[in-house]
Amino acid sequence: MRQPQQPKHFAVSVKEVIELPPKTIEDRFNLGPGEGAAQLFFGALTKEMLGGGFLYTNIDSISLGLVVGVESLMEREPKIEVHELIEDFKARPEIRNLIADGETVEYSGHVIPEGGINAMPKLYGDGILVVGEAAGFGLNVLVTVRGMEFAVASGVMAAEAIKKAREKGDYSATSLSYYEELVRESFVLKDLETYRNVLSVMENPRLFNYYPEAVCGIFEKLMWIDENPKPKISSTVIKEGIRKFLNWPTIRDVFGMLRV
Repeated sequence: MRQPQQPKHFAVSVKEVIELPPKTIEDRFNLGPGEGAAQLFFGALTKEMLGGGFLYTNIDSISLGLVVGVESLMEREPKIEVHELIEDFKARPEIRNLIADGETVEYSGHVIPEGGINAMPKLYGDGILVVGEAAGFGLNVLVTVRGMEFAVASGVMAAEAIKKAREKGDYSATSLSYYEELVRESFVLKDLETYRNVLSVMENPRLFNYYPEAVCGIFEKLMWIDENPKPKISSTVIKEGIRKFLNWPTIRDVFGMLRV
């Protein structure tokens, strides 16, 4: 069903579930009873590799984890293990106080498909349908990471195809190809097609080193106070913006982003 895949089409995720009292979680995240919080992180925490971090609250625990591109891990020198990355992540000042005094009650790892439509396998065969993550129905679009709704929708469409096949008494590949028709007509394949080039943009290491550092540098200039007269905010932003972003690599990256 699937041809040999490339490392760049996958990422590895590690997650810890850290147990804390519900009241402690509510206080630390400024939440009311029954409310939750979710955060995404990218930049220095993945050591300039493709990936990012995530945190979300549960009733009596916090889920904290990282996702890193497999190819990025393979090519990085010096080598680093994923478990080292999450330990560094937990020690960061913006994280350590949120999880202080918590107990890790679960530790898990998972390989995530990131190739999208470019790495999608055949979706049907004699007596078989491929759905959800097994079909590569995952999508990282930089600002959101999607997959659960694709899994649910493809499961529903698979059920419809199976129901139709059962009514005909025919579970051949020809009969079950109806599933692919449904998928292609749905938002699942349409969204994967729309963002088919997103991986080529995310492979750019400048997203994970140069641009975060540049933006932080501008804010540092704005906040820094010394014995010299302070220029206007607009003057600082324009001057630093031109210096950091008006260059050929950035222009090339902008044109690359237009493909997403």
